[in-house]
Formats: sequence, structure tokens, C-alpha cells
Amino acid sequence: MNAFLKNFIKVYQQLKWLVWPFALLVITVLITRLVISRQDAYFFINKLHTPAGDFLFPRITELGSVAAAVLISLLLLVINRRAGAMMATAYLFTAAISFTLKAMIGFPRPHRYFASRLQEIYFVPGVSVLDNFRSFPSGHSVCAFTAATVLSYYAKNKYWSLLYLALAMLVGYSRMYMSQHFLEDVTAGATLGVVFSMVWLSIFRGKTAQLSGQ
Repeated sequence: MNAFLKNFIKVYQQLKWLVWPFALLVITVLITRLVISRQDAYFFINKLHTPAGDFLFPRITELGSVAAAVLISLLLLVINRRAGAMMATAYLFTAAISFTLKAMIGFPRPHRYFASRLQEIYFVPGVSVLDNFRSFPSGHSVCAFTAATVLSYYAKNKYWSLLYLALAMLVGYSRMYMSQHFLEDVTAGATLGVVFSMVWLSIFRGKTAQLSGQ
């Protein structure tokens, strides 16, 4: 355990530029939710649609898809084998946790949650809205923030962490914009992606050190 904690601290030191802005974001969301209900938060976001957003967000959301996870992992494998292996296994690790939570919690997606109020909701044209009990946490958010964490860890210029975080945030927002998830789903998915990616990086770092005899 002591070895894991040492590795975790080293991972954190590489991720400060991502962790602190992200922590501030989560705290802001939690404070907001203390004064705004789930329904109010959802309908507030639902009213912010624009033609540009309707065009952009269905495309931005793909950065958190399985296809993007595979493509990013393969590209990293070509550039840096260790980083590529880390990314691929981190995706698998956080996705397994996400899918397990989805099955255990079984919270309805907005389309089902607001079944009696669908006439009040704006749906993005051309977007197929999911209607099941797999809303919490947001899998796309898990995927996007996993990628942001791993990419930030391996970035030589840590200022890139802010860009990766911003892109992940856009993916998370896109899930709410398209009425696929609630604010809580996205926040939980993002937190899961960051925290468990850090855990996996710490484990991976420890295993790598053992193999190299350090």
C-alpha cells in the first residue's frame, strides 16, 4: 500500500494542471446542486440550444465514444507504446467500473424520467435519444475524462492539460445538451474517469517499475 501511495502522489504531481481546475469545477457543480434541483438544472440546459450547438455537439460527443477510445489508443501505440498500452487499459478499467455502476444503479435517462413532460423538452434534430435505465454515470464522460487524464500525464508541456480538460468538459456538456444524461450523470462520470485513471496510472507505474528493476 505504501508503494501504491507513493506512486499515486507522483501521478498527482504530473496531473496538477488537470486535477485542481477539475476539482474546482466539481465543487462548483455540487454547490449549484444544493440550490437547484435535478429538474431545474436539466431544463435550464435544455433551453440553451442554438443551430450551431445542434450541429457541433452531436459531433463533439463522439470524442467520448468507443470508436474514439480505440482510435486514440491505436494512435498512441504508434507514437509511444507505453502510453498507448496505458490508455487502452485505462479505458477498459474505467469502462468496467462505469458499466457495473450503470447496471447496479439503473437510473432512468431523461427521456424516460420526463416521460410525462416530453412536450416541454427540445430534442436535437437527427439525434436518437436513448430511453433506458443506464443513465448514471455517463459513459461518454468516463471515456473523455479518462483520455484527458492519461494524455495530461504523458504530456511534456503540462499546459496541454487545460486543453484536454476543456475537450472532455465539452463532451460531458454534449451529453446533457442532447438530453442523454443529467448533470449528476456527467459529473459522476467525469469524476470516475479522473480518479480511477489516476489509480490505474499508479498501479501501472508500480508494475513498470518492478519490471524495470527499480
